[in-house]
Amino acid sequence: MKRFIRIIALFMAPIVLLCGVFFAGLLRSGELCDSAALADATVRGEVALYGLGYRDDTRAYKQRVTAQKKADFLVLGTSRAMQFRAQFFKTDSFYNAGGATAYLPQMLFFLQSLPEESLPSHLLLVLDQYFYNETWGNTNVERDSAPFVFQEADTGYSFRRMLTGYPDSKYSLRQVLQTPRGVYGMSAAGKNAGFYADGSYSYGTALLHPEQALDYGFKNTLSRIDRGIDRFEYGAAVSAENVAATATLLQFCAEKGIAVTAILPPYAPTVWQAMQTSGNYGYLNQLSPVLLPLFASYGFELFDYSYLPETNDAQYVDGFHGSDRVYAAVCVRLAKDSAHLRDFLDENALAALFASKGNPLSLTV
Repeated sequence: MKRFIRIIALFMAPIVLLCGVFFAGLLRSGELCDSAALADATVRGEVALYGLGYRDDTRAYKQRVTAQKKADFLVLGTSRAMQFRAQFFKTDSFYNAGGATAYLPQMLFFLQSLPEESLPSHLLLVLDQYFYNETWGNTNVERDSAPFVFQEADTGYSFRRMLTGYPDSKYSLRQVLQTPRGVYGMSAAGKNAGFYADGSYSYGTALLHPEQALDYGFKNTLSRIDRGIDRFEYGAAVSAENVAATATLLQFCAEKGIAVTAILPPYAPTVWQAMQTSGNYGYLNQLSPVLLPLFASYGFELFDYSYLPETNDAQYVDGFHGSDRVYAAVCVRLAKDSAHLRDFLDENALAALFASKGNPLSLTV
């Protein structure tokens, strides 16, 4: 019997050791850390990159950091807002809350959730075009006013995901075991992907191998357009419901003395052309005529940057997410177009940054 137990022990030892290495990596990555505590540490300047792999605390994290930072200049939007870098703007009081919202009405709830002293003086809104698609955009009180709740780390679930993800090369174990100080989460530790201290987002090592992406060549996005699904639903008219929600948002900002500049963010040129030639997105050409007068009535600004001819497909992470290089081009436009933001932007420096050599999907700023 003892001999049998020794054989089993010898057989199991490598498995136990291997599991121990993976568990050590999970701990070392900071994936199991308290996200609320990490938000506080971000404000103190102790977090350089935050990217969880096995839970999503983005909304709660962004709300908590925004409330504490009390930035004068705030960017707000979905994931299509996350490439605005602090270095693009001439201010020491900046935060990018991109990713804190998924639907337009949530923008108002986000701002209302902040203490009065945490509201910005300047707000850069990124309004995804499909917000205003009558077949996609809508309001839902329960969804749009859901509290910002941090999730507790699930050790067992995270460990299983880590084990199953390794054979698919979803992270580098060596890199995870060598996680540097100030980096937290499996995505940040294993792929250099996550939120910087300024709230902007890094796609990390994925930008080094765009050919491995799901949407390489925009195949996934163009398929959505062909089928009219997943934020590319066909729509002929603008959603009156979300125009009204926008008016409520702008009224709140006006009452709080917040200067608002909004943009309709860029699509990759090939994707924009596909949407235009399909004839299925009539609402897109109605956005400016409907929204410009609304913004102007409050003394605010809106710019339609849906198509930026100075950019090219190679500069887009996927069909509707531009890289930080694309957003440098957006800031060049804003430096010319925006009366509210002109003093925050150096047009020549941004133009040089956009035109700089290197990876078309990444800037060194």
